[in-house]
Amino acid sequence: MRRIISLSVARKKVIKLSAIFAMASVLGMLLTANYIGSLNSDNQPDSTVSSVGHGDVNTLKTALDAWRENYEAKGGNAEVLRLLLGYSKAQSSLYTQGHAQFQLNLKTGEVIFQTKGLDAGQYDLWLIDSLDQPIQSKVDDNALKIGSFAVENGKGGLEAQLERSKLLGFTLNSIVVSKAGQSPLENTVITGAPDLMHKLYYADKPWLTTAMGDFKDIKPDASMPFDFLLPKAAHADTLSDLTPVLGALVAQGRQIFHKETFNGNGRTCETCHRADNNFTIDPNYIMKLPPNDPLFVAETNPALADLENPVLMRKHGLILTNVDGPGIDVFRSVSHTLAMATTIKSELLADGGEFAADETMANATGWSGDGAPGSGSLREFTLGAVAQHMPKTMARNAGVDFRLPTEAELDAVEAYMLSLGRSKDYPVYQLTFNDPLTEAGKDLFDTKTNPKDASGAPILGKTANCNGCHQNAGGRSSSTKANPTRNTGIEQMKIHPARLLKPDMAYDGGFGTSPAFCGADAPDEANCFGDGRFNTTPLIEAADTAPYFHNNAVSTLEEAIAAYNSDAFNTSPGHLSKGTDRTVKLDSTQVVAVASFLRAINALENIRMSDQLDNQARQINNNATAREIARLGREENQDAIQVLKEGVLGNSWQAVLRLERAAYFQNLAQLAPVRALRNSMLNQAMAQKKQARELIASCDPSAIPAATVVVPPAELQYTCREIGL
Repeated sequence: MRRIISLSVARKKVIKLSAIFAMASVLGMLLTANYIGSLNSDNQPDSTVSSVGHGDVNTLKTALDAWRENYEAKGGNAEVLRLLLGYSKAQSSLYTQGHAQFQLNLKTGEVIFQTKGLDAGQYDLWLIDSLDQPIQSKVDDNALKIGSFAVENGKGGLEAQLERSKLLGFTLNSIVVSKAGQSPLENTVITGAPDLMHKLYYADKPWLTTAMGDFKDIKPDASMPFDFLLPKAAHADTLSDLTPVLGALVAQGRQIFHKETFNGNGRTCETCHRADNNFTIDPNYIMKLPPNDPLFVAETNPALADLENPVLMRKHGLILTNVDGPGIDVFRSVSHTLAMATTIKSELLADGGEFAADETMANATGWSGDGAPGSGSLREFTLGAVAQHMPKTMARNAGVDFRLPTEAELDAVEAYMLSLGRSKDYPVYQLTFNDPLTEAGKDLFDTKTNPKDASGAPILGKTANCNGCHQNAGGRSSSTKANPTRNTGIEQMKIHPARLLKPDMAYDGGFGTSPAFCGADAPDEANCFGDGRFNTTPLIEAADTAPYFHNNAVSTLEEAIAAYNSDAFNTSPGHLSKGTDRTVKLDSTQVVAVASFLRAINALENIRMSDQLDNQARQINNNATAREIARLGREENQDAIQVLKEGVLGNSWQAVLRLERAAYFQNLAQLAPVRALRNSMLNQAMAQKKQARELIASCDPSAIPAATVVVPPAELQYTCREIGL
């Protein structure tokens, strides 16, 4: 339970301080003309800062850089547009496991298309222009047939040459495969589309030399005669700096994410990804929601009775998904959307990745990389979420049960999600925690493999072997610097709490849709789909986001750490990653130590984010907007208090006292009637948080890492200064 300061006491303090400020204003001794200009009404428009909430344009820029690196490693470049196609939950007429690659040479107009997994038959390939229209508004005037192809033995493809004269005025917004002779509007089999990243990348291609640099006065490249086909980021070619464009896009995406229902059942993206609960939901949070909350539409609307399993949702925080196809009910927890900029990149074989299938992911999204339909991009994740979670009826007919987002809305939501949370991981080896238990946990965590004895056998119980998949406590591999997928045996744990309530619940096979054997109770037949692998989640936010794993199998941080002591992990493929034995054997005191470390680093991130929100609130003129952002900053500070107190041992009690003092000033800021007073309170809150941070840890940029620590490139981790230490 979060500790809330008495608002009655706070009001008395505000009244007293308001009187002081008012008197000072009259006497002209304190408030300057700038302050007077800030005394706005709640309805006055804000002209200073876009309200991006937890979003940060710098985090979005980091995501764009990571995307560019991954895109070019997979064969995309300034001359060649490369797109992936797949089944779309929102747009495909029938379910299929088919997928494809589309390649367009912007210099020559040559198209190369290859597909696998489609049923045998004849198909047509289309270019679709639906700019500024709902995606389903594909009419004949906006569709250009490239050619036809046959699929035999699961494979097919075509090569074609585009004619520039026939394409003038056309903008490529999506690629569609339909059954031969049928309109792409009436029969979409698989589809794919350029997302926000493509649009920014191909906005006159300054990325290739200047990253997020100067877009001004760049002339169209005459050597790329088909470049005009590609949709561009709004106004990107007229601005010398993308920051204002991206800031406005993030702010727009925030409004859509939290408010837009897409003419569906009343749910929004925020229904499951709550900003005041670390962009996720859990049973305790669900318990406090009112009965008419849109989350409960399966209970209140008979037409949607099959949309969720209310018992599993309320007791275990599990949401019904159909990641393996219609009619296959898979229940998953709601993964938070923080720090996606650090985990959006999937592993590549060329960088040391283990699985070729990972290269088919446009983005590493969801719990298993295939949470998004189609190519697996974040753009298509939004499309799939609207169709899966927001329909008026279970028929899920686009245009009837919901409206599909426009291209502009998809861009904005993608920008917002990629701007949330951290842009980098923490410099763990440079941190020294003031509590010795926490420091011991850091040392256990920040290793990659077990030490070996003279015979080469692993010595167990000395390390936790976390660094390999969670470098710097994030969600990146220390080898590939990308998000790894691993089978860590979670589905093989001896008791699945939700399955006790629903014994016939499908096993979750993770990545992929191939039939597999996942559960011991069905040894003679396949009882799930996938190869057992799941995305690696970042751990900096772990203490904030219980319960744990894709199925909410355990409730506490200590239980989640102890799961890696179990036979389920130590006999799983994941414990032998890259042929190295990563068996974990920690005793109870070591589990507590690792948990203490994760709580401390989570608290540091809470404080960093709280300061970011407080700083944002300080720059906003509009009182209502500033109070909203300041409230989010207070919530982050309360989270820091909560995670430190939950540890019991090694809980940095002195830091907690400073954070509680900061919460007091944040409550006063919530009640402040004018910007000057609000900012004064926020400044004092930030001063208290600074003291708390320094009581938790110190940071030495010149620290020499231990021989067992794999140090990441500097651009992937914060500096000591960036985390306030």
